Amino acid sequence: MFALVVIVLVASVVAINASTFSAIHALRWKALPYANGEALMEMRGDMRKFGFIAGLNARIRDALAADHAHFSGVAGFTGAGQERIDANGQSWRLAQVTPGFEQVLGVAPMIGRSIVDEDAVEGADQVAVISDRAWRQRFDADPAVVGRIVDFGKMKLGVIGVMPPGFAFPDNQIDAWRPYIAGSNQRSFGDLEVVARAAPGTSVEQARAVLAGLIAHDKPLAELAVSAGIQANVRPWRERYASTHVQALGLLQLAALALLVVVVANLVNLHLDQLLARRREFGIRRALGASERAIAGDVAAGVMPPAIIGLALGLALTPSGLRAIVDHGLLPDLLPQGAAFGPATVIGGSVAMALIVVAVLFAAWFAQRRHDLSSRSGVAGMGRLRPALLVGQVMLTTILLGGSALLLRSAINLLSTDRGFNEQGVLMTMIDPLGVSVDNATYDAGFDRQRIRTMMEGIRDAVAGLPGVDHVAFADAPPFSHSEAVSTIRVPGMAETQNARSRVVSPGYFATLGIGLLAGREFTNADPGEAAPVIVDVAYQQRYLQGIDPLHAFVEVNEGGDSYRKARIIAVARTIKHEALDEAAGLPIVYEPVEAPAPVAFLLTHTSGDPRQLVESVRQRVLATQPGTVIMFNKPLADSVAETLAPRRALLEAIGGFGLATLLLAGIGLAAVLSFSIRRRTAELGLRLAIGATPARVRNLVLRQGAVLIAMGGVLGLVVGMPLARLLSDRLYRIAFTDTTSWLAAIVVVLLVASIACWLPARRAAATDPMVALRNE
Repeated sequence: MFALVVIVLVASVVAINASTFSAIHALRWKALPYANGEALMEMRGDMRKFGFIAGLNARIRDALAADHAHFSGVAGFTGAGQERIDANGQSWRLAQVTPGFEQVLGVAPMIGRSIVDEDAVEGADQVAVISDRAWRQRFDADPAVVGRIVDFGKMKLGVIGVMPPGFAFPDNQIDAWRPYIAGSNQRSFGDLEVVARAAPGTSVEQARAVLAGLIAHDKPLAELAVSAGIQANVRPWRERYASTHVQALGLLQLAALALLVVVVANLVNLHLDQLLARRREFGIRRALGASERAIAGDVAAGVMPPAIIGLALGLALTPSGLRAIVDHGLLPDLLPQGAAFGPATVIGGSVAMALIVVAVLFAAWFAQRRHDLSSRSGVAGMGRLRPALLVGQVMLTTILLGGSALLLRSAINLLSTDRGFNEQGVLMTMIDPLGVSVDNATYDAGFDRQRIRTMMEGIRDAVAGLPGVDHVAFADAPPFSHSEAVSTIRVPGMAETQNARSRVVSPGYFATLGIGLLAGREFTNADPGEAAPVIVDVAYQQRYLQGIDPLHAFVEVNEGGDSYRKARIIAVARTIKHEALDEAAGLPIVYEPVEAPAPVAFLLTHTSGDPRQLVESVRQRVLATQPGTVIMFNKPLADSVAETLAPRRALLEAIGGFGLATLLLAGIGLAAVLSFSIRRRTAELGLRLAIGATPARVRNLVLRQGAVLIAMGGVLGLVVGMPLARLLSDRLYRIAFTDTTSWLAAIVVVLLVASIACWLPARRAAATDPMVALRNE
């Protein structure tokens, strides 16, 4: 039984700690799949006012590339999320890159060539470099793959090269790279994400200063940067994925280490029980001349084999643990360097097992040396070591349960927060009827406006005819769509222009999303035009319309450049959350009625049933109405909201699970320690009963022993746990890390379980037969 327990506990903590350490190693230290990847930097513009990232344009990219004093290479890319289906029904994820991107990354194609300047022109851009994975899966590793065609319907790409195994850019799900062609409008920030290789001696701060200087000296961008609050941001390429995940993984590793310590304490207690049962055997062996080394070897032989088996089993479970970490959003699935079983896994698992073995053997040696197995010194006959271990277990259990309670209450606060809309029953579909997002199709607002309007109205009417559909609407940037639009407005009585989120929506938008109107009416089909009215949100009313009837107010909205038009406010809508339920209050929103939807727009469909049942029906209806339409994504809005909560939920589940595990182990440990104490005090308890002590008094004596240890552990848990809980502060919503209710709940749970654990051995002690106890002694 001892061997089985060792195998199970060692395997569990090895799998947990090895998985967590492997994830942290992949995120922070594993080599990137590029030559000297630590020299690569991500360069971008951040809209700090509301947490949005602005791309850079080709002009800025070229200026950075020309700065050889600070950069040895600069590349741009876009469209990493583009998904296309080829003529064989296979899905491809494509990215557009600037020529020479592989030189910046320091990785050359293993077959053929890469993208060059001559490819990045209209008419010559129908070429692609494919990944090793795509080469093997789609072309059966054909060495003559260069020249073969990938047919995407409107777009046909000729293969010109194959990248080597392990190469991934910007993430590990890209199947092919094709040339990027800059658009004609270079006044805005653009759509390029930029990666730069720092020249020797160039720091992140210097690179940031270079980018900030280029933006500041570029008049169109400088004006936009000031009005939209855009700041230059540069960070190591590794931080692109690590920055949002490393803290959660660090907390997970701390919880895993706490579980490891509790397991160690339980195994030590279990092993000391075994040594106690064999103390007479060891005494006889010593009397017969056995050396301490021989006895120690025998003790070690009982621990090492099951520990090694547990290590092997734990390492075998580690890939599943890593997969679980990824599936729960604690580690990005797109990580270029990937996260898999490797040397870091073996090291993490071996260290965990070594700590267990060393602790168990050291405790055994210490107990024998101090005569802790036979002495009745310590806490009421329990020795010195075992009470200390138990107090430590209760302390760690209190810490983990306290942290879990904080995260749980935070999650409840977050889920109950007012998001301003109702995501239930809404299907969000991003459509591109003209293919401008992937086929380099041109869109002329003047020439194509009526055509795209006819297309979109046809799609809307077709989807509205589906059974179960209540409302259908279009929008350019609905909530939780990862899309943003910002414009300037002129508010009467204010000299300076103000920033506001700009939303272009169709009639029925507010009803589709369940956004309540506190005053006024929704848009109608008669509203679009030169005198189109607007709807503002509560944030706008509170900021600019204090003491003014909003339905008699006006605002001037930007129509491009320095042109503004006066628009009447016809309603006030509730303020909504945009990208996260815990986001701080941002810019106010001004809604305008859509005259003709943008060529890429969001179709919002509301049903009284489950929107998942509409996914395929909407896709088919869109394609039947407008064949060749690119559907960027098509999923329930509730899923998009839930995705933002996934890391919080995963951390809560992990720390909560570890807390419950330590609670169970601490309860078992407490019962075992008290049982150990009772066995060592059998004669004493028998004598007490023989001279008149009642069973209730003996039972209370044992309960007091347990209560002392529980109280000490609980107090230490609060003293140590509250400062440690400060690490959770960034993940707590409307709750302090010192929240009394959460810590009180943790203490109550510990006391409840510990009381049950104490009651069983206490009842057994009260049932001791005095004559049997004295006779055995």
